[in-house]
Amino acid sequence: MSLSSRLFVSATLALAVVVSVAHRGHAAVTPAASSAPGPVTCLQQWRPATEPVALDPQGRPAGAPLPPAPSPAHQPFHVFCDDHYVATVWLARPTTTVEAVRVAREVVARAEWPSVTLGVNPTVGITGIPGWFWATPEPAVTMLPGDGPGFTLDLHVETVRWTFGDGGSASGLGLAFPSASPVTHLWRRTGTYDVTATVVVAGRLRLEELDLPLPAGHHTRTLRHDVAQVRSLLHTV
Repeated sequence: MSLSSRLFVSATLALAVVVSVAHRGHAAVTPAASSAPGPVTCLQQWRPATEPVALDPQGRPAGAPLPPAPSPAHQPFHVFCDDHYVATVWLARPTTTVEAVRVAREVVARAEWPSVTLGVNPTVGITGIPGWFWATPEPAVTMLPGDGPGFTLDLHVETVRWTFGDGGSASGLGLAFPSASPVTHLWRRTGTYDVTATVVVAGRLRLEELDLPLPAGHHTRTLRHDVAQVRSLLHTV
């Protein structure tokens, strides 16, 4: 075997080691559930807001103000369900059926819960080798009326739309490691990328004789992802 052939074989074997390590040894693992989790039932909690500003998932002001109130009678409320923050919306009381449908649509449009947990394998990307991505959804939610406007609201994560910080995009929840996820992305350049997952939340309203699907809402989750060159990783094998 010529010297050039031996060098090619050595490089190929080393690259195979890197790929094996990347896809088996360094995953950001979110274990896949053996079956889809059942829905969570909770009681709505409508808490008057001092300012019409949305909260982050931990319940802290996020700096995103609501659009102007529909009327002077509307007041801002933070909507929780068993202490899980869901959304911040305008509500007028007493609440008519028309107002209840309007505000239910607004809750779905702004819902931060349920959400997803993001995963990637390998945790450090490699130029020229696709990375696997997935989003593990939280259980579907049934929000019982509690002290709210009297409706029951069903929420669930429908899908995820991905952007990878370099112009690439994909859609779907993917599959958690060690499965080979259909949501993949390949980077050509090294760097740190903001991978953004737009979480699409579907909703359904139940109020007296009404049983209505509502337009889906969305929120975003972001994953910082470092991408290195193959040759730099070969030196560490």
